Amino acid sequence: MQTITAISTQPYKGTRDFYPEDLVKRNYIFDIWRKSLISSGFVEYDSSIIENAEMYVAKSGEELGSKQLYHFMDKGNRHIALRPEMTPTLARMVSGKYRDLRYPLRWFSIPNCFRYEQPQKGRLREFWQLNVDMIGAQAGGSDLEIMVMVGNLFLDFGADKSMFKIMFNHRGLLDAWLEKYELTEHKTLIYAVVDNWFKLTVDQNTTKLSAVLNQTQIESIIDLCHKTGHSWTDYLELAGNYPDIQLLLAELPRIMPNVEFEFSPTIIRGIAYYTGLVFEGFNKNPQSPRAMFGGGRYDNLMDLFGKPETLSIGFGVGDVTWVDFLNEWSLWSDFSQSAIAKVGIILSSAEKLNQLYTETLPKLKLENKTWDIDYAFDRSENKRWETLKKRGCSEVINL
Repeated sequence: MQTITAISTQPYKGTRDFYPEDLVKRNYIFDIWRKSLISSGFVEYDSSIIENAEMYVAKSGEELGSKQLYHFMDKGNRHIALRPEMTPTLARMVSGKYRDLRYPLRWFSIPNCFRYEQPQKGRLREFWQLNVDMIGAQAGGSDLEIMVMVGNLFLDFGADKSMFKIMFNHRGLLDAWLEKYELTEHKTLIYAVVDNWFKLTVDQNTTKLSAVLNQTQIESIIDLCHKTGHSWTDYLELAGNYPDIQLLLAELPRIMPNVEFEFSPTIIRGIAYYTGLVFEGFNKNPQSPRAMFGGGRYDNLMDLFGKPETLSIGFGVGDVTWVDFLNEWSLWSDFSQSAIAKVGIILSSAEKLNQLYTETLPKLKLENKTWDIDYAFDRSENKRWETLKKRGCSEVINL
């Protein structure tokens, strides 16, 4: 006789079950995200969770396109994948109706995504991500609009400037600084070190840079990252050549004094991806300070689909880090106050079913109330009422 092994009740590693009380929280986040974006003039879009795998292999690089991709051959021998991110899908969709759309596009989506990576704090294999993109808008005013929106995302959940900050930089400006200091040929190494500057000590960073740079060059980078000396002064002077950054530096403190914005050369993000403004939202919790999400300007969005350079800016916010942020700062709503009132109905006999469905339930529906029906005719009324209270009913109807 074959032995049957019990299947585990745990979800697949790196994924989550959403019991009703958990789904309420997820929907709460999604609802506020949607309200915030729609009130800012954005419209929602979506697509299938299944895409052509080659799109990610070609567009997303080795780490995501190969190592982290959930992909397989379908029954028609097509190479398909579960989407790991939404941006290639966005590019495909916009390219598909490139001449029919009215620009600038203000689009957002909250897709379900998958990445095969080691689960850890803030990272799971399955997640939802708010993607926000503005396509076809010149740098400057659109950059300011996106930065204000990012600040409002935090504020709309009840956060204040003691809990978060938004750091930003400009890739063109950093490239110009490297050129001024004759460091362009070492760009890849410098970007990699600067991007993680405050995760290591100065000595550790110096050791990495010393492989190709002399002491004077290293000191210029140290001064730049710590905003001291001629390096930082030169950086600010070069910013005068970039009106989009000048606009942010001038207007953000005036428009949003209740949000901390910090201009920093240590914000790099994807080396080959971004072309202008780059930014990250940070959790300021002293027990777990970390970057929560980021974005920036990328003007090569649709080159994979043979379309011309398209001015674009956007960002993505994962639900996992956002849940951690709300937990750490106790920013959840009191869901009991917003829940629909639940009425317990004690049914005395089967003969009352007609009255229940033709009179009582339609009336409760009009009153925007939900219900729970107790059919245990043989139990005492008090016991039945106690059971209904445990199931969340705040009032009772006897039929």
